[in-house]
Amino acid sequence: MLLGMSGPREVLAFWFGEPAHDDATFRAKIRRWYMGGSTLDREISEQFGAVIDEALAGRLERWADSPRDRVALIVVLDQFTRSIYRDDPQTYAGDEAAQAVTVDALDRGLECELSIEERLFLNMPLLHAESLDHQERGVREMERLVAEAPAWAKPVLAMGVEQAHKYRGVIARFGRFPHRNQILGRASTPDEAAFLVDWKQRQPPTGAHDPPA
Repeated sequence: MLLGMSGPREVLAFWFGEPAHDDATFRAKIRRWYMGGSTLDREISEQFGAVIDEALAGRLERWADSPRDRVALIVVLDQFTRSIYRDDPQTYAGDEAAQAVTVDALDRGLECELSIEERLFLNMPLLHAESLDHQERGVREMERLVAEAPAWAKPVLAMGVEQAHKYRGVIARFGRFPHRNQILGRASTPDEAAFLVDWKQRQPPTGAHDPPA
């Protein structure tokens, strides 16, 4: 790790802060995570740009040695990349590594050592995967998370279940996310082009106004 570079503790503190304790505080955190816009993007770039570079280069694998540090690595690979590389192929550069870290954690039952919020982001790489197997597991894990969450968290987490089912449906139909085609230089099929006509309006979960990354 580069001298003076932030570690997993700083990533976790920045991303999660104080745990949510009711529906209102949880929704406030959801708005920051998914609707933080350019302000949040700039904060991530300024504070964690070097961390992202190291993670994408495969030099932060030791962060996976403990469950919570593993979540920090997933946040860097799966979330921070989506903030600083919007509309760029690098947006998805950390996805494969993040998915591997997530699957290994779930196979080992490490989610049991995490908070509800941390488990949400442990699952997120599965929802971002262009793999039906990962998507199927993402649906199961999100449904289990809701079932095991406190009552006040269930309405917010239900949006995650909705997205998991929605994204699984997209991958089952196309084998990939058509909305990534332009960024990744992939040609859309006629069916994908028709699908994309109103995807921006259909992508967000019910009750949300801006789609997750």
